[in-house]
Amino acid sequence: MFDKLKSKLSGDLPAATIPSGIDRKTIYQYRQNFGVNFGSVFVLEKYIFDSLFSDTQYELDAVKKSVKEKGLDQTRKDFEAHWTGYATDDDWNWLKSKGVQSIRLPIGYWEVNSGKFAKGTSFESVAGVYENAWSIIKQLIQKAANYNISVLVDLHAVPRGANTGDHSGEHFDQAGFWSSSKSIGLAVETVKYMAEELSSFENISGLQVVNESVFDDKASGQKKYYSEAIKAIRSVNKDIPIVISDGWWADQWVQFVNENSKNGDLGVVIDDHIYRCFSDDDKNKGIDQIISDLEGSVLTGLSGQADFLIGEYSCVLDGSSWGKGSYDRGDCVRKYGNEQARLFQQRAGAGYYFWTYKFQHGDGGEWGFRPMVDSGCIPARSTDPHVPSDDDKNRILNENLSGHENYWNQQNPNEKYEHWRYKEGFETAWNDSLEFAKFDNSRIGRRAAWKAARRQQHISSRGNSGFIWEWEQGFDKALEAFGS
Repeated sequence: MFDKLKSKLSGDLPAATIPSGIDRKTIYQYRQNFGVNFGSVFVLEKYIFDSLFSDTQYELDAVKKSVKEKGLDQTRKDFEAHWTGYATDDDWNWLKSKGVQSIRLPIGYWEVNSGKFAKGTSFESVAGVYENAWSIIKQLIQKAANYNISVLVDLHAVPRGANTGDHSGEHFDQAGFWSSSKSIGLAVETVKYMAEELSSFENISGLQVVNESVFDDKASGQKKYYSEAIKAIRSVNKDIPIVISDGWWADQWVQFVNENSKNGDLGVVIDDHIYRCFSDDDKNKGIDQIISDLEGSVLTGLSGQADFLIGEYSCVLDGSSWGKGSYDRGDCVRKYGNEQARLFQQRAGAGYYFWTYKFQHGDGGEWGFRPMVDSGCIPARSTDPHVPSDDDKNRILNENLSGHENYWNQQNPNEKYEHWRYKEGFETAWNDSLEFAKFDNSRIGRRAAWKAARRQQHISSRGNSGFIWEWEQGFDKALEAFGS
């Protein structure tokens, strides 16, 4: 559907290639994903799956102790049994039945390329445990493809830690990654390798280069890493969506993306995490206030356009919040989960991924995706294509085009508007939406990137003018109308 257009490079960062058509790979890359994290599969977290930990807290300590006690071969077998046994056919069928479109898959740098990127790091001595990890990861990606499910491959743990959480694989008193040129260089080589390897799969929704960067007002380390990672990835993979962490300040990275997108879309998606159970501010709120405050706090106050995803969220609220009133827990959790989903559908174009899918013991309660979906706290998604009729489309187009023309003609009767651009923008977005809907009722999600590509095509074929905004308004209206 797209003309073959070559993207220009910005002064510093390369733009992503504009898609030449709407095939499955394009839909996987641009649709809005209803997703879930496969937490504690390849980056272990004890509170989710504890059988491999013994009396240790971090994966590095657990694997070292196991190698010492059982030997490397048996430890590798134990870890591989966990990786390959996590998701059964029953799991995949359940995910498909609930309309799940994507899996976010956290991995550690030590698992990439048969553990070769562990050289010179804390994991080097146990790298042999992970020699088959990358091939098992690729098997999981292919398995997901059998169910029309995409995978967001997430480099969740980087050398010296992007944060101090358990999910860094080892204990850190501070996040040393951002100030270490050596660690950044290793991570850049890691994501470059991953991007090249992932180019053979059509069902990749993105490559996330880091998880939960620490907040940094200047973010010089983050900007260095993101810039170098983008360049490296684009040198081997021209179109894979690149996901960066917002470091708990979304607008900082909206500005970064916009400043580096002057001559073409970077193909960058910003990851924001939504939890309302950790901060003192949220703990001091009652349940009703937390739910009502979502409208004004989820991806608001942004100074420009950018594509977002919610890489993690849950239905968990702190006990101190529950203690501030007498609540029907089931009803409140359902309201909370549904309100989150409503806002994410509006504001997180690239999708939203619940944390997490399953637990070794029990169902995880409000941290567990399956019980939250089965109880209606997180709404499942229909895969039956919703395709409005031609009559509906023509009615919506004519009503909106007439309103657009009347409004602007009244504003300035002497202006030579180009209202035909509004119609063409509408037609383009509507026809694109139809193509997406035919594949499991998908919706165009990364609207900033998709719109930029289509606008460039429109200008190439119809010429530039001061009235491109009319095309944009028509395009936006069709996306809004089709999705409603």
